[in-house]
Amino acid sequence: MQRHVFLTGDIQVGKSTIIQKVIHELDISPGGFRTSWGDPLPDGSSDLFLLGMNEAPSSDRIAARRFGSGRGITAFPEIFDAVGSRLLAEATSSSLIIMDELGFIEKDAAGFQNAVLSTLNKSAPVLGVVRNMQTPFLDQVRAHPNVNVIIVTKENREEIFQQVLAVFKKSYSR
Repeated sequence: MQRHVFLTGDIQVGKSTIIQKVIHELDISPGGFRTSWGDPLPDGSSDLFLLGMNEAPSSDRIAARRFGSGRGITAFPEIFDAVGSRLLAEATSSSLIIMDELGFIEKDAAGFQNAVLSTLNKSAPVLGVVRNMQTPFLDQVRAHPNVNVIIVTKENREEIFQQVLAVFKKSYSR
């Protein structure tokens, strides 16, 4: 049975917003992680933070740095392996685990990838975002027998929110 839901679709289409709205409507405090890009730094770069659900960005949570003017991204897989794996381990007792988002930046974080795949084998339901791209890790997540992948578009995002909410409302009440 597919007990985990992952949203996918174009950038800025509303995937993370759907997750936040579901959490709000269910009135729960989930475990797991979220990623968040920080404001641009003076040199034009910006940092990607790997955070627990209620954590504020801090320098020890920088998982990647995006350089300005198309100069690329440098990932820090050790942050995914240490922080991300810990957040998922702590979340296994949660009523809902959030993974927002899985993408290419953690491609060299084998420990984190193993923690994600291990979490998908457990009973706690997962609601997440998986980047719409092909990598061996992301392909494994999408192909996992417990995972249902839903494509979000600007046109269907409200309908998808209602569908996802209905799925998780069956398990949670206010």
